[in-house]
Amino acid sequence: MFKKLRNRLLFLNMTMISVVIITAFVVIYSVIDANIQKENHGKLESIPLVSRAVSADTDSPPNLDDMKVAIVRIPVDYSLSFSVLVDNNGKVRDILSYIEMPDEVYHSIVSSIWNTGKTDGTIFLEDREWQYRIAPYRMYLHKDGEQLSAAEGGLYKIAFLDITDSSRTLAQLLFTFILVGVGMLIVLFGVCLYFANRSIRPIEESWSKQKQFVADASHELKTPLAIISANTEALLLNGEETVNSQKKWIGYIKSETTRMAKMIGDMLYLAKVEDAYEEQAPFDLSHTVLDVIASMEAVIFEKGIKLTHTIEQGMIIKGDGERMGRVVLILLDNAVKYTNEDGTIDVALKRHKHHAVFSVQNSGEEIPADKLPRIFDRFYRSDPSRSKETGGYGLGLSIAKTIIERSGGRIYAQSAFGKTTFTFELRL
Repeated sequence: MFKKLRNRLLFLNMTMISVVIITAFVVIYSVIDANIQKENHGKLESIPLVSRAVSADTDSPPNLDDMKVAIVRIPVDYSLSFSVLVDNNGKVRDILSYIEMPDEVYHSIVSSIWNTGKTDGTIFLEDREWQYRIAPYRMYLHKDGEQLSAAEGGLYKIAFLDITDSSRTLAQLLFTFILVGVGMLIVLFGVCLYFANRSIRPIEESWSKQKQFVADASHELKTPLAIISANTEALLLNGEETVNSQKKWIGYIKSETTRMAKMIGDMLYLAKVEDAYEEQAPFDLSHTVLDVIASMEAVIFEKGIKLTHTIEQGMIIKGDGERMGRVVLILLDNAVKYTNEDGTIDVALKRHKHHAVFSVQNSGEEIPADKLPRIFDRFYRSDPSRSKETGGYGLGLSIAKTIIERSGGRIYAQSAFGKTTFTFELRL
């Protein structure tokens, strides 16, 4: 299930990124290609052809073969180019070229182009690419330095421009885009895979915890239900007995019912804490801690435990005062349960930089180092054999951790040298 979810996220991210990259590359390439084509077309239009002049001693209609060259210009932008003048039948009538090639080559080129019927296109000549354009040619006639007329006369100008360098530039640009695009997609695939895994990890952990929670709750409920069922059967087997004579069985049922009610109450409270919005209102943590200590003094005194506390006044924090009081009660009650006989409990609330630091330290059996990381897990008890004695189900510390983290703080435990300390920190 989570693998499918990860793959869907990965596919969605890669599709979106690929579309953006391809679109960007296509737009850039299209703009550059359009600019190069526009520049080439401009050069084709400006490629010159021989301009002819009529002899001064004749008034007869001009004949192309009788005219002489009047103007010859250098090709535009010094680009390799040449032009050819042809008649209606595609016969070469004149050539202006700065490239040393036999006339037969020009005739062959013109013949191959004319037979295609296209007015523009590209051809390859001596490993070079040429762009050509065919257009009607207007011939201006001059006599004694004076322009007489302009006539098309069924003639056509074919202009040729060497576009090898621009074509290679476009090809290299396309190759670079493909290479860079593939490289970027490979790198982005790794990045997307990493973040897709990170995205589903909290969901997977939450799902695993939920399954574990259900399994643990079922396991914890199984024992009291079995006891209640056994004692109920004992009552049914002795139906003729009076209630007073069967107080033992009824007492067992009541005890397990009370324990189940407490566990279910803790489970509901934990679910409420996790899902409900917590009001962030300022309250005095110092007063809350002192109130909880006062409520526990009688229990602590009865167990013969020595209690000391150092509470710094004026610790104002934002959060839910009632829930924070429950955290303090959970930690103090936990310390009372696990303090050894004639042991000690030290409670402290101090200011450290911009944080309020609360700690409860009790003497007694240490928590093994390998069990400390799991001490805040639901239903976890470092010593399961003492669950009956303490009456706990391992939900208290989970509730405390949830409340502290939702208040923007952190909570942790330390255990060494016969001392166990639970500490939480909240920003003032």
